[in-house]
Amino acid sequence: MNKTTIRNLIQADIITMNGGKNNLRFTMILMLVIFGSMGFLLSPLMGLYCPLMLSGFFVPMLFQNEMKYHSEKMFSLIPISRKELVTSRFLLTIGLYTVCDLIFYLLMLLSLNLKLYRKITDAIDIIGYIVKKSEGSFTELGFLNLCYFAAFAIGLIVSANALRMYFRDGELFAAAFSITTKTKKMPLKNYIPAILIILAIFIFFLIITGIIPIGTAMLVILQLFIQLAEAANGFLLGAMLTAIAVMEAGYHYICTVLEYDQKDL
Repeated sequence: MNKTTIRNLIQADIITMNGGKNNLRFTMILMLVIFGSMGFLLSPLMGLYCPLMLSGFFVPMLFQNEMKYHSEKMFSLIPISRKELVTSRFLLTIGLYTVCDLIFYLLMLLSLNLKLYRKITDAIDIIGYIVKKSEGSFTELGFLNLCYFAAFAIGLIVSANALRMYFRDGELFAAAFSITTKTKKMPLKNYIPAILIILAIFIFFLIITGIIPIGTAMLVILQLFIQLAEAANGFLLGAMLTAIAVMEAGYHYICTVLEYDQKDL
């Protein structure tokens, strides 16, 4: 692969993304501002929604104009290999996603240190409450790091999978986000993983805070998970989740290269 070609492809995608009207970009920025503000006013944990939203919006936002004007076949006319196109877009998507996640992590770390949510509002300090319930197993920083490791890992997998879906069937992917007027609709089964992830995170916090009582069998499983999470102040589990996410993203990249190479354009 030619590194110069890949760099030029990334620059071309950035130019295309910024050209014309991009509704998804505005929506994403608005949602990030809202949840970023809630991270300062309510709890740094509200910032966890930012990596999850980025993973859902990033691919359609980056390639909205390409999908809207049906220019995806243009790349079959220029002297590049399909592998170079896939590689450039995986680097662009995962690179931007990682940088944005790092920025929001630093912002929520600042929120944790300033603790404006204790001074400005009467909101419950969720992190402080959970750390207190853990009886010293976590520090506030350790718990925040663990949560962001998990959110980053989930978002990385979702982003890589979304890019694979886009290469597999761009028209179907565009129809799912109402970018084009095509009658094709995304099958309901494609939304199930994202729904289950969001539901699982929500239920997990309800269990941790004691709102939902759990049975004896579930308590044993939860205790095993908590012991793993408590190791090295949450760093061990966080590193394991990140490693799994990186390998999963690599798997989606390899599958995309193979599938796109066989696709009839």
